[in-house]
Amino acid sequence: MTIRSMTLGLIAAALVPIGTSVADDGGPNVLQNPGFENQLRGTYATFGNSERSSEITHAGSGFALKTFGCFCADYNGNGAVSLYSIPVSAGEVYRVGAFAFTPDFDSLAGTNNWSGIKVEFKNAGGSVVSIAEQRILVGNDPDMVTGAWQEASFLTVAPAGATNLVVVPVMLQAGMDEPGATWTDDMSFSADKRDPAAPLINASFDNGVDYSYQTSVIFNAWDEQYGNIFFDDFNYLTPPHSAGLFGTFPDYDGDGQCDPGGVSGLNQLIPGVFEGDLVTISMSSWTPGFDSIVGTDNYVLQKIEFLGSDLSSPLDYVAGVVLDGAGAFNNDTWYSAEISGTAPVGTTSIRIVAQIVQPDCGAGSIRIDNIDLSVESGGGGPTSCLGDFDGNDTVNGADFGVLFSQWGACPGCDADLNEDNFVNGVDVGAFLAVWGDCPGDGGGGGGDEGDCPECDCCEANGNTSCTDAACTEAVCNLDPICCQFGWDSVCAAIANEVCNGCEG
Repeated sequence: MTIRSMTLGLIAAALVPIGTSVADDGGPNVLQNPGFENQLRGTYATFGNSERSSEITHAGSGFALKTFGCFCADYNGNGAVSLYSIPVSAGEVYRVGAFAFTPDFDSLAGTNNWSGIKVEFKNAGGSVVSIAEQRILVGNDPDMVTGAWQEASFLTVAPAGATNLVVVPVMLQAGMDEPGATWTDDMSFSADKRDPAAPLINASFDNGVDYSYQTSVIFNAWDEQYGNIFFDDFNYLTPPHSAGLFGTFPDYDGDGQCDPGGVSGLNQLIPGVFEGDLVTISMSSWTPGFDSIVGTDNYVLQKIEFLGSDLSSPLDYVAGVVLDGAGAFNNDTWYSAEISGTAPVGTTSIRIVAQIVQPDCGAGSIRIDNIDLSVESGGGGPTSCLGDFDGNDTVNGADFGVLFSQWGACPGCDADLNEDNFVNGVDVGAFLAVWGDCPGDGGGGGGDEGDCPECDCCEANGNTSCTDAACTEAVCNLDPICCQFGWDSVCAAIANEVCNGCEG
């Protein structure tokens, strides 16, 4: 008999860590004490002026985290940091959320202060490798709401080298004399996936780190950043931010003089694009009158790189200029351009590239905003199946090694086959059920999905359904593997429990 759980949903619910809730999107919220209902000791350490408070709370809860400035220094941070770490897998997508409140009687409004939630991705040695944040309350935003709870929710991608993260609810007092207090409550963190309709994450650069208090700007999900990049919260196509770039003025030969060939840019890797897929991007760009590229050789480039197994060597690419300093473009005007291309044979991912190119040491800066990406399937997707982690169309010992390398709490891991944020015996059972060559037609045992007039529901039949449509639906709701990979003895046992016409 195949070793496999017959009640994946029940087991998944049972394995949500103690002290967690369910995130708004339905996924398990893996944060401990996310609403500060328990004492902070053991879960969060406060810094600056921050305290657990019952004065103002969200949704009738008993407590929230109160933060306010010290009026002692510019760029004063106040908040809390989780004392526990959450395991993550590089390249996987996660959702972060929180609620924040600023009162009418001590508001952030009219200040440069802000309040939000931040995650710090760390490597195995404990060093921060990247940061992502969402500002929920922004004092200089004229549309900021006071006296009511505001929610923020954003996607982020674990960068290369990241093994875990900590969560940091924070309020920044930008100027030492600027007033205002905030409350944070009901935070959430859960595994998620890219939206097929909008696979580019942080396409408008609205989640990132303000360069004014960090050593360098980090734009969430843009996994390769190089050259001179900055965060602009005054000039944008859509609020609240845009990405600013200017040339690097390189000195390759060390003679103290600028050499041609400066490039600054941001790249984002998008997995799951395959041969025949049509990829289209559009990007908007702007150059300011006070620091214009107009009249120079500088230009803004957008590019799609089609990638196979070697991420450093594109199989092919398409590129286009959005704004050309030598062309008929105006200052202080947003321009948009679109490019598209079809993925060649061997494609498994794409890289989206946004750059300013400085061919001859020209001055000037640009802004980019609102990058839109669409992928139209060409039907050339992978033939691999559940458990085929290396994509070679066979579930074997190599894949088993991947499963055990991700063992334990692992939100978003490939080996988390039942998507409960844990790799454990349940996933082993599901994995063993599909051992061997992947079915060429996506079904199990060569059978077709749907009713099978000659397939007994109460016995293993090698198909992906049985003679009774209602029984097929009932069984597969409990164990989707039965309709994905084959009606085996486990499926028959479930049918014996829930379907009419079977013994018992």
